Parts: sequence; C-alpha cells; structure tokens
Amino acid sequence: MVIGYLLLSAASFLLLLDIYTLSRKGSSKKSLWRNSSNFVLSTLCILAAFFMYVNSFLNNNYALKDVYSYSSTDLSILYKFYASWAGIGGSLLLWSIMLNVICLMYRISHRKDFELNKASYIYLNTFLLFIVAATILADPFAGLSFGVAGGLGLNPLLQSPWMAIHPPIIFLGYSLPFFPLAFSLSNLSKGKDEHASSINFFMKMSWLVFTLGIALGGVWAYEVLGWGGYWSWDPVETASLLPWLMLTAYFHTTPLSSQGRSLTREFSIFATSFLVIFSTITTRSGILESVHAFEASITGTALPFIMLSIYLVGYFIYLKWKVNKPLFRLSTVTASKDSIALTTAYVALLYITMVCLLGISLPAVRSIQLGSSYSVGKEFYNTWLLPPTILFVGALICCNAPKKMRSRYCVAVVILAILCGFIAAILGIPTPNQMANLGIPILLIALAFSSYTFLGGLANLKSKRFLSTTSRSLIHVSLVIILLGVFLSSSLETNDQRILKIGEVYSGDNFTLKLTSYTLSGPSGSVYTYNGTLPEHSSLEFDVLASSDGSSYGGRLWTGLYTVYGMTSRPLIFRSLLRDIYITASFSDQLYQAMLIKLSDGKQTQLTQFAAQVRVIPFVSLIWIGVSLFSLGIVLSMVYDHKRK
Repeated sequence: MVIGYLLLSAASFLLLLDIYTLSRKGSSKKSLWRNSSNFVLSTLCILAAFFMYVNSFLNNNYALKDVYSYSSTDLSILYKFYASWAGIGGSLLLWSIMLNVICLMYRISHRKDFELNKASYIYLNTFLLFIVAATILADPFAGLSFGVAGGLGLNPLLQSPWMAIHPPIIFLGYSLPFFPLAFSLSNLSKGKDEHASSINFFMKMSWLVFTLGIALGGVWAYEVLGWGGYWSWDPVETASLLPWLMLTAYFHTTPLSSQGRSLTREFSIFATSFLVIFSTITTRSGILESVHAFEASITGTALPFIMLSIYLVGYFIYLKWKVNKPLFRLSTVTASKDSIALTTAYVALLYITMVCLLGISLPAVRSIQLGSSYSVGKEFYNTWLLPPTILFVGALICCNAPKKMRSRYCVAVVILAILCGFIAAILGIPTPNQMANLGIPILLIALAFSSYTFLGGLANLKSKRFLSTTSRSLIHVSLVIILLGVFLSSSLETNDQRILKIGEVYSGDNFTLKLTSYTLSGPSGSVYTYNGTLPEHSSLEFDVLASSDGSSYGGRLWTGLYTVYGMTSRPLIFRSLLRDIYITASFSDQLYQAMLIKLSDGKQTQLTQFAAQVRVIPFVSLIWIGVSLFSLGIVLSMVYDHKRK
C-alpha cells in the first residue's frame, strides 16, 4: 500500500521540519499550535498509517504480506486486531504511535515550559526518526507477489488475551525511558540541572510499566506450553530484563552522585535507554535462538537501532568530556548504613546487568560467526548470578536494619546469613538444590528486616514521610518475596511422566487426578497455503478431575494440531496458595495420528490412554504476590512525589 509508505515518509519529513522549527530562536513566542503543528501532523500521519494497517487485518486484505502471514478469515475481530502487532512491522508501528502520542501529551500539558523543553523535544524527535525509519525498513505494507483467498492464520501460542495486553505494555515501557534520556542530555548540553521532577516521574513510570510487562509476560509463558514456564532465561526474556535492572539501579545512585559531582544518575538513565535499543536489536535481528524472536535481517530493520545506539554512545561520551565529570565518585560514599547499602546494591545490580548482557552478547557474536543460532543455558545464569544476588540481598538487610544498629553489626548479620547458607547447602536442606539452599537463609533474614521496617512505617501514619517510607519498605519486602518464590518453586518442583487411562485415578503427593472423558473435534477453521484452502486445525480436549488438600477441581486439557504451526498444547493448571498442579499433554505418535486423521478426513479415532506430564510447582504464588506488592510500592512512591510537588 503506497499510501502507508507516503504517510510514514511524511511523518519523517514533518519530524525533521519540527526539529528545524525548534532550533530557531524566538519560536517559543508563538502559539502552541504554531510551535507544534509539524509534530501534531507527524503524529496524525503515523496514526493514519497504523489505522490503515489494522483495517487491512479487520477487512481480510490478504494482498498484504503481514495479513496473509498472521491472520485468517475465521479469526475473531479481537484476534485480528491484535494480530496486527504480531509481526515486526506492526509492532514498530505501535511503538511509534505510543512514543508520538506521549510526546504530544507532554507538550500540551507543559505548554508553558516550551522554551525550557525545546532541546528535549529535539532529542525526542531524533529518537522518533530512527524508530520510524526502522518501521519503514520493516516493510509493514509489503504486498504479496501472488493472489490468495485467505491467510495462514495466527500462531496458536499468540491466540490469547495476553497478546492484547502484554506487547502494548512492553512497548509503552520501551517508550518511556527516552523522556528522561532527552531531559538528561538537555541538562548536560546546557550545563544545567533542570527537569528533576519530570525525570523522576518518567523513571518511576518506566519502572512500573516494565515490572508489569515482564510479570504479565511471565504469566503468559506460564500458561502456554512451549515457552519454558514463567522464566526460562530465553534471550528475548533476558533482554527485556536489562532495562528493568538499570531502572532499579537508578534508584540506588544517591551516594555515588551526591551534589551532582558525578554522572552516575545520567549514566544510569543513558544505560536504561541504550539497553532498550539493545533489546530491540536482539529481538529483531534474527541472530539469537528464541521462541519469542522475530525473523528479520541484521542489515535491515535493526540497522536504524544500531545507528541510534552508536549515536547515543558517541554523544554521551562527548557530553561527559564537555562537563568534565567522572561517571562514579566513590569519595562521596559515607560510612553510614544507608550509603553503604545503596552503593552495594548499585554495584550488585550493575554486576547482574553485565552478566545478563554477556549471556546475550556472546551467543549473538558466536551465531554471526557460525551462521547458525546459539544460546547459553540456564546454568550459566544460575551460576554467575547467585553471588551478586546474595550481595544485593545483603544490601537490603543493611538498608532495613534498625536505625540504632551500627554498620559493622549489619555486616556481621549478612556474613552470618551467608554462613548459614553454606551450612544449608552442605546439609541439603530445605531443598535438593544446593544453590537455592545457599540463598534461602539470607532471603529469610532480609524478609524479617524489611518486614520490620514496613510494619514500623505503618505505625507512623501521621508522619509526613509515611508514604515514602512505606513504599520503599514495601518494594524491599516484595523483592524478597519474589526471590523466595523463584528459589523455592524452581528447586522444589517435581516432575512425573505418566500414562493416564480413561477412568483411572492417578495418585500423587497429597493429590489425585482422574481422566473422565475426551472430545476429539475438527477439522475447524480454514487457512490458505501453497496447496490451496485447507482446514486450520483439529483439537483434543481431556476432561480431568483433581482432588488436592480436601478440595476438588475440574478442568480441560487442550491439545491442537495445526496445518501451518503443527502440534501445540495448553497446560491445565490447578492453583492453590501453596502449590500449582501443572498438567501438560505429552506428544506421542498415537496422539498425533488420531488428530491428523481428524484434521484430514474428519474421522474419529478411539483413544484409551495418553501420556501426560504432571508437575507440582510449590510456592509459585509468591512470585505473583510479590509482583503485585512491588507495583503497589512504586505507585505509592509516585503518589508521595505528587503530594510533595
């Protein structure tokens, strides 16, 4: 569709024109419309392009390559809508819109500060230009070279309500860090310290959105077979964690950037946005082996992001030389508990970030050299991340220690907790995993200390700093709860492969399962392939009854065979506060043949048994509880900032 490319090209031209207008002297004396008309028009152009793109999905315009690749006639309206960002072109369009609209909203709400923000707007326009350029190179409006009567359909892993929620939240998270970066670059270039409240707001909002995005992605992966559970150290998962780590580090920079004598905060802001760009490159370059990755060329869509990262690195180095300040100044760190704890936490978070960055970068380089996908395993991360994680938890203990407790006693408590961890690891308690046993004692002590601070804060309701103290301690409590959930659920999980027969009762650890019946249905839907119109899928649903801890549950275990995407399955999860019973169908020749016959001929095949994998995952609910409390803590912190302002 030529109109789509014309709209995106017009948006790029208008952004350049807006940069020219902003750089002219005296422009701030004009009205808001005259100052921002080019930017408003560029936003409208991108919105129009996106609506044209989405409309092609809703109206089954299979002349577009993306519509053919990600949609089909039988998809519901909702599925067709969010299928529009299943491909790289649509996702970049979505990102462009979000960043444009947020920029426009900020301009309108801060119209009285136009002169103050002119330099920041120029930087934001520059970032937008690179993203729009990447969108154009992604070729979202590419047409097919042959006529078709339908599409290939949407990947069944993406046919989930989470597809409508998770990607937009992630791209919102990708958009927000560019604002503090623009403000920070503006400050450095002018040699001033402005925009403090805006930087703090956008950093906290980014922190909240990334937390929700990563957590919802974990929930989605947990509920879809094939994505490795709530976390599998997949390269794309790990890449999305990197900006969150630097955002967390930013809020521990106070001792290292005291009185503006170093660039620690500015570096943290820069690193956050740089890692957003790095995440985009790794996701869309096609060089990493990932179940989440898009298929793209490193010389295509990723090129503008590579150029943007080079520009940012070079410009930041230039500004550092211009202001003549060190990145870090350890001389500003005092002997107080808080100063030591914040500095230690910052160092630990940098260490964790570097390990994760190394775990992604080395396989990427090796993949380019070998010409094939390559990735490191979970053991790499589990081994190298345990020491900095313990160091970070030790900093939490010191940060939440009673005020009268001296620094050396805090350090003694941390050392004692680590010794207890070594003893637990040697004795093999409380889990079979030595590494988990090493970390659990210090986590329990950190939970006790942070809970003490939280409860103490609740007792001072009339204090002016009530929200500040409560939000900080709540964030600390929730982080420990999340880590406990990860350590316990991963190390205490049990896994049993069983053959289940119709009517047979399977007994596990204080629970029973019974397969009562099954329903083999299909063929359903239709897709258009090189062989013409074919049925989309057949499906098999098993009715399962479960009894656990005195309660009874019922549910259906679903498996599908897709013409285009092959076999897929959704787990059946029986949830309780202390554990989840996680059941998945194991693919077998008998199961495949039965579903293939149903898909091709519509004939019914008698099944008397099937293979299933039954996993018991304890304490996984701690992760979801911890994430909820963590998000609440950030919100309370933002409320406190708003009231103080």
